Amino acid sequence: MIIAASIAVLRWSDSNHIPESGEYFLEMLFILPLVLLAAGGNVINDYFDIKEDRVNKPERALVGRVLKRRIALVSHWGLSAAGLIIAGILSVKIHTSIPFVIALIVAIVLFLYSTKFKGSVLVGNVIVACAIASVVPFAYADSIDTSPPLFQALTLFIWEFGSLTGVIFLIVFTRELVKDIEDLDGDRTAGHATLPITYSPQTSWRLIHVLLILLTICVGYMQYEVGFGILQGIFLGIYLNILRFAWKKKVTQLSAWLKLLLAAGLAWLVLLG
Repeated sequence: MIIAASIAVLRWSDSNHIPESGEYFLEMLFILPLVLLAAGGNVINDYFDIKEDRVNKPERALVGRVLKRRIALVSHWGLSAAGLIIAGILSVKIHTSIPFVIALIVAIVLFLYSTKFKGSVLVGNVIVACAIASVVPFAYADSIDTSPPLFQALTLFIWEFGSLTGVIFLIVFTRELVKDIEDLDGDRTAGHATLPITYSPQTSWRLIHVLLILLTICVGYMQYEVGFGILQGIFLGIYLNILRFAWKKKVTQLSAWLKLLLAAGLAWLVLLG
């Protein structure tokens, strides 16, 4: 739901108007691919995480208990294939390969995350953060000028959309580090080598605090650019709660409020344009 809303709001804030009836089909082509790929990625992640999920969140460990493993595997491939096909249709319709290339990369890295990199120090965290942050170039695929040379095109994209992509990456990356601490017992049972297992939870907390300092600078800049109002106050209140839970090292609450920060940030996009 957050991915779908993110893409819709990104496109709405860029065009400054709500899509009309004749534009609904194109907008659905933009929304569906990453949503389907994320769903498929979650399914395959649950497929390979049976052992740790029974420790970390037994009430949500559905694969192998409620859902047969074979059905989960088929569901993953079906959802991923549907996402890639729709991304291909979108690429043809807007005359650029960007959506299909992004969708293909996301599909591959999410599969590799679940099968190989999830239990590696920071690698899995970076993969998830990059996959979520890819909503920005995907949503703006029809606005990206691909006629210049590759380096120049990348430079123009970073200049225009880099700050937004970076903030999303920071939030998701921080949340993934928090989840590693939250899932410590199950990950250790499964033999993973995440940051808190390989080094220590204290090392993870130090990195989380550094990332929150960077986020604080970003939030302060956004506050300066937009000014203060009711919406900004709500966003700031959410962020202050995040800092409070980080100070008290409350992982469950911190993880939930970081997700809420992503949702609240969508409203900021409308203001920032």
